[in-house]
Amino acid sequence: MKRVICFVLVFIFMFIPISNISLASIIIPAPNITIKNQDMPQLQAGKVNTISLQLDNINSASNIILTPQLGEGTPFLPSNITESIAITNPYQPFELKLNVLPNTPSGIYPLKLNFQYDYVTSASNDSIVIEHGSKDITIYVKINSSAIQPKILVTKLATNPEFIAKGQSFQASIFYKNIGDSDISNISTKLSGLSKDTIFLESGSDAGFISNIKANSTGYITYNLKAASSISSGTYELEITFKYNGIEETQKVYVTISQTSTQSSNLEIKDMVFDTKQITPNENFQVSFNLLNSGPISASNIIIRAESQDPQIVPKSNSIIKIDGLKSGESKNIRFLFSPTQDAITRNYPIKITVEYQDIYSGNEKYSIEQYVGLNAYVADRPGEDTTKGKPKLIVDKYSFEPKLVKAGQNFTMSLSFFNTNSTKTVKNIKIFLTADTVTNPDTQSSGGSVFTPVDSSNTFYIDSIAPKGKVEKNIVMFTVPDAQAKTYTLTAHFEYEDTNGNEYTATELIGVPVVQESKLETSEIGYVQEAYVGQPTPISVEFFNTGKVTLYNMMVKLEGDFQTENGQYFVGNFQSGSSEYFEGYVIPYQSGEVKGALVFSFEDSTGQMQEIRKEFTLNVMEMAPSPEYPEMPPIEPDNGGPNIWMFVGLGAAALVVIGLIIRKKRKSKKEIEDLDLNE
Repeated sequence: MKRVICFVLVFIFMFIPISNISLASIIIPAPNITIKNQDMPQLQAGKVNTISLQLDNINSASNIILTPQLGEGTPFLPSNITESIAITNPYQPFELKLNVLPNTPSGIYPLKLNFQYDYVTSASNDSIVIEHGSKDITIYVKINSSAIQPKILVTKLATNPEFIAKGQSFQASIFYKNIGDSDISNISTKLSGLSKDTIFLESGSDAGFISNIKANSTGYITYNLKAASSISSGTYELEITFKYNGIEETQKVYVTISQTSTQSSNLEIKDMVFDTKQITPNENFQVSFNLLNSGPISASNIIIRAESQDPQIVPKSNSIIKIDGLKSGESKNIRFLFSPTQDAITRNYPIKITVEYQDIYSGNEKYSIEQYVGLNAYVADRPGEDTTKGKPKLIVDKYSFEPKLVKAGQNFTMSLSFFNTNSTKTVKNIKIFLTADTVTNPDTQSSGGSVFTPVDSSNTFYIDSIAPKGKVEKNIVMFTVPDAQAKTYTLTAHFEYEDTNGNEYTATELIGVPVVQESKLETSEIGYVQEAYVGQPTPISVEFFNTGKVTLYNMMVKLEGDFQTENGQYFVGNFQSGSSEYFEGYVIPYQSGEVKGALVFSFEDSTGQMQEIRKEFTLNVMEMAPSPEYPEMPPIEPDNGGPNIWMFVGLGAAALVVIGLIIRKKRKSKKEIEDLDLNE
């Protein structure tokens, strides 16, 4: 063997001059430690996970120590290790155990690994140089979690008072819920969107702090706010920001400011009762009713008047009643007494009831409502009078409508009862024709025209005769123009008739017709993705339109169903005719399977009745939304200058050269000694 080695060395040295060889020029390449390419490790949240790794491009590295960088902010905890791992056999795979924190969200996470090692840099005749190296390598792991992560959702905003006027102070309470499976601590809040020109803080701070919100629990935070005196009515957007666990979430809330009569007090005359019998002179005629405040706020400075335009009807009680105020929902019974005088004649006398009032929105103006009742007076023939000279009276003693509330754009049937009040004289050759109010709104197509028109008939009746104390009833079908405003209109009945002596008479009677506009709300198709995931927000959106002729009052849109919601309700307020709005909320399902829900639109129509429209939808909820696709962990590029088979061959050759040099040097020294001895 020695002979072979010597032969190789001699062969090499035949071609390499000794003067060109130096041991200091033998440099050993530094290691470039990498991790062999492999599939991305899969870890489970809340468990101890073991991953297997293998090093590559080690070269001459030894004494390798691995330290995972598990600092604050990472989802990892070391398991079954102290601070580091000694890799005894770097050419074999080694295991790293990691404890993944519970409630870690599913996703791709970086894991930083630090390697400390020793390596040979060069070799000389007398020594080998060893240095210390360090390298950080980042790998990526995928964490799977079935837990619902902690998340704060705003559920509603409530104000006190509920309805806010310009210049008014109020408290805004923002209700929230932690929909996750774990507690949230040290939450800071910030209310933004405030302005001195709209809504601003009256006292306190716009920043707050919540120490803890337990899993699936609720709470609220309250701000003391004030509406600017110059603010316009409408809905104003504010933003509430929550900061916790390194997360910053901003959600919107809405405050509605009202300053018009549609959001004011609303006095109504209810349950009116009055005598329908004939009232003789000096006999009392009583009319009573309940005055109800059906509005959301108090009414003040209320004045009720009951007046007759005829001096033959006189009040027997105070004809003006003053009330300081009526709270929302409060009512008060009102009563008036009247009586015919001796100068009265047999006929129906109208009595006008007027109610005037104010509230915080009216300023110096006053709201007013009117109602008429009829006093049916009867005056018997006086002794000694020529009854043939008595003037017969023809009145409308009763009328009704079907339906009771007349709808604009629809037909209705009006029933009229005509009564001859005279006890001795017959009226004949009777002509009755009806006239109606005109449409006064210049913006409508029917402007200037009559509100009511007869259907398949004329607005004129002819009655041959009515006996003394007799009655005749007539029915007429009328049509109400579609753009008639919602209010009470007046129909006037004009009478032309004769008595038995051929004397001609004329008279008029007033008929009040209450007209309401039908509310119409149209919506677009509900926008949503039918496939949803447990615990993940799914948007639900819709556009809606007021296609009717009247305002929809106190309108609210909300999501209903067996699920949690985010921005799940929207208070529109007064939704004007011809307006459109947009709603978007988020549904967060609790469980998988088919989940049904509904968008609910609620509002008050022009009659004050609450209306509700429901739009159903169905979601197919799956267990968990798939994590977004990430590229596989990129392979660590090998060092092209790293060791290969030819490098090892070279190193072997260099080693042989070194050995040859040493042997040759020893032989040369020995020969020199021998030559010296010979010379001696």
